[in-house]
Amino acid sequence: MGLTRDGYRIAVVDADGGPAGPVEAYRRCAVERPVARLVELARRAPHGLAVVVDSGNGILDSSLTAAGVAVLRADPPLLADGRVTAEALAELGASRPESLVALGDGGWTMSGREEGIRAAEEASAAVGRRLGAQGRLLHGGEGAAPLVALTFDDGPHPEHTPRILDVLRRHEAPAAFFCIGLHALAYPGVVRRIAAEGHTLGNHTWSHAYLPDLGPIELRRQLSFTAEAIAAAGGGPLPWLRPPYGGRSPELLERVAESGLTTVLWDVETNDWARPGPEVVAERVLRQVRPGSIVLMHDGGGDRSRTVAALPAVITGLRERGYRLVALEELAAGRARTSAR
Repeated sequence: MGLTRDGYRIAVVDADGGPAGPVEAYRRCAVERPVARLVELARRAPHGLAVVVDSGNGILDSSLTAAGVAVLRADPPLLADGRVTAEALAELGASRPESLVALGDGGWTMSGREEGIRAAEEASAAVGRRLGAQGRLLHGGEGAAPLVALTFDDGPHPEHTPRILDVLRRHEAPAAFFCIGLHALAYPGVVRRIAAEGHTLGNHTWSHAYLPDLGPIELRRQLSFTAEAIAAAGGGPLPWLRPPYGGRSPELLERVAESGLTTVLWDVETNDWARPGPEVVAERVLRQVRPGSIVLMHDGGGDRSRTVAALPAVITGLRERGYRLVALEELAAGRARTSAR
């Protein structure tokens, strides 16, 4: 399964590495269509089928594994600058399956690489502090005033994002939406509504890539393709970047800052991607919140109905505790004033 500038490509090979059919292209669509096709192919395959992805394509595996399809991940030593074609990934699955990582249902795209990811994050601490002091990186929970920013990742989604926007409008609450470029390309009308209702739009990469794996060329593509798709939908400039998984390295943080973007992390983790009950999502927010918190939730990437159901209790509960919900811009401005004192 590979990516292009405007969508997805599916290439299927047999056990000998030969093509088992024509390459299929899925343009300007969300992930549901290619996922449905892969599930169909897996059910038809007499000897089974495995889908090969890489860490630059982090929005497919959970839907596929939930449907019972085997998913294998190809890691950087097998790739070049993070750029791979559907044909190359399929060939790897046939020729070197033992070198690929099997992803399980309920896991995550980077399973098996946790130690290296933690090491990269720890190595990024000094650079992160410096960029934070310069206003080029926002952590959560570093403020003095009782301000909180709500953020949503992985959209836009044609059903869940509008429902979240409805809740925000009823409660007169601002939020930030970090969009995946492929989803913005598929649903420009939802992007327009986010912007029209005064919410912040941010860059969440083209395909939910683990950015430290990418070289400078592919990093630029991930960011610029997304910015162009959102701008084409009427979203305006995107000064904010949320790296998928919070993935970072010293080199990545420097490159992002040099590109003019501000990296936005978080301190309140709801884990709503695992689809807990709405009361669990709300409880996690209210238990972890502190002045200056940035709350991470999701409006895309799966069934987000529980997040939608939890949102009224999240907003009401925060306000009852004396917190004011603000846009990222106001949160960042407050940090800058505090740092200048």
